[in-house]
Amino acid sequence: MSRAVLPRRTVLRGMLAGGISVVIPLPRMAGMLNGNGTAYASGAALPLRYGTWFFGNGINPPEWVPAATGVGNAWTLSTALMPLQPVKSYLQVITGLTNKIPPDPAHKGRPAAALTGANAGGADVQLPSIDQLLVPILNAGSMPALPNGLHVGISNTSGAGALDLRISFRGPSASNPPEYDPENVFKQLVMFGGGNSTGGTMGPAGPDPELARRKRALDAVLDSAASLRTRLGKADQIRLDQHLDGVRQIENQIAILSTMPKTPTTTNAKLADPATAYPNMGAVGSITALRCKAMSDLIVFALATDLTRIFSFMFSCSACHGNYADAGLDPVTFHEDYGHRKSPKGSAYATQGFLTGVKYAMTNFNDTLTRMMNCVDGAGNLLDNSVVYSTSCTSESQTHSGNDYPVLVAGKAGGLLKTDQHLRMASGPPGPTGVPNGDNFSKVPYTLLTALGRPQGPWGMGDSQVSSGIAALLT
Repeated sequence: MSRAVLPRRTVLRGMLAGGISVVIPLPRMAGMLNGNGTAYASGAALPLRYGTWFFGNGINPPEWVPAATGVGNAWTLSTALMPLQPVKSYLQVITGLTNKIPPDPAHKGRPAAALTGANAGGADVQLPSIDQLLVPILNAGSMPALPNGLHVGISNTSGAGALDLRISFRGPSASNPPEYDPENVFKQLVMFGGGNSTGGTMGPAGPDPELARRKRALDAVLDSAASLRTRLGKADQIRLDQHLDGVRQIENQIAILSTMPKTPTTTNAKLADPATAYPNMGAVGSITALRCKAMSDLIVFALATDLTRIFSFMFSCSACHGNYADAGLDPVTFHEDYGHRKSPKGSAYATQGFLTGVKYAMTNFNDTLTRMMNCVDGAGNLLDNSVVYSTSCTSESQTHSGNDYPVLVAGKAGGLLKTDQHLRMASGPPGPTGVPNGDNFSKVPYTLLTALGRPQGPWGMGDSQVSSGIAALLT
């Protein structure tokens, strides 16, 4: 069968009972691309994507910094980063940099600088975040359904004085708050009827959400899928079937999540006082690997179908006081008992638990990256055509150090970035609180911004402002 040429905006359409229209977007298929799978059939380049993956409460530098530097087999992941081994070939670890903003308050100014290039201004940020600066650049010539990005979160438990439950900002007093419920994210992606747009996210308008639960969206587009299938080559037929299976799997995962008990079952036996141990009780807002997997699936779906080219994933916010019971830790505030070593079981116990928590965060980051790596995109995968920037709200958790500030870069960004590299920007081991007076941390996001198309020139404000990047990150 000859290869059918498909418009890149081809979708499946159907109708639910009550006249509610359903649209399911498709991933990039061979019929949309040139013969090499490196561009659209029209000649337009495949889009690049950007994501921020944020985890709160910092790190322990000696456990975070890899022992050796270099590329490929010259270096190995550190103890804290070992969960990222499956995606090491797509990873850059940059150490020895200092976040120049003072810790006042402890979990506010530095994460604001890591995300926007400037200290917080009063109760809010002063500049747009990295992801929002990239919106007009990555969306150029197109208008995705979620132009400002898909913004999700896992834990909705914050800490006093911190940057609060936000990591994406269009500017001062204009944040993109994360959505914590995978079912609500699913409704954004499978568009029911008319929608409205607020802050770059779309929500359903009109239909009763219970109707959507009673009648699966996938069933409504079967006729459209069958008609499209007859026009596809064998490779695209397989890709279509896999895509629809993936939609069904996501629906099933969301259905399972919606029936979870209000307290995660993995921690029931440990809870003496649920109201105290889980101040935000319930499945939504709890920190579990299952919720992370569901959100990662939805992000990959949105990126693969070009519903968005931007995402932010807030695993835990700055100074998150949620618990990591799902990682086997006590159902207490991770920030206090582990991050600040205040566990009544002692400092050694708390230090080991803190490492467990950091590794747990990296395990979930690995899950997001692995799902992107396993998703075909043209001749490669999503990580080939994306960059994911990961950081935290502090370096060493007890002292709120800004030295050896944690930063990871994943993805090739269409061949713009090196991979499988540990780049140390300071001499000597990190020490308990990191090597002091390192080069400006802002040089990493500056490098990413300019590589993706932002013009050269100063970025940031005050102590965080930079005018040059790190050439060693680029190909």
